[in-house]
Amino acid sequence: MRSMNESDDGPDGADVDPGEPLPELVGLRETPSEGFIQRIRNSINRRVFASQTVDFSLMVFFRTFIEYLTMAIQALTGGEDREKERE
Repeated sequence: MRSMNESDDGPDGADVDPGEPLPELVGLRETPSEGFIQRIRNSINRRVFASQTVDFSLMVFFRTFIEYLTMAIQALTGGEDREKERE
């Protein structure tokens, strides 16, 4: 069984020619409806948008948390950075 990281590329990175389709499967081929491709594209775009929104929200949350934590540590240590700025 192949892992998800393996590709269909040959040893030199070129695409492998799968050959002619099976005759039994050629008869099953159907053309998609007019809006099918657009519905798939919209579905992918919705998932990408949701993923990027969650990623951005978590990034902002953790950056804010780190900033507050840094400020709390500086307040507890007596503000060593302020003394360095005065010099």
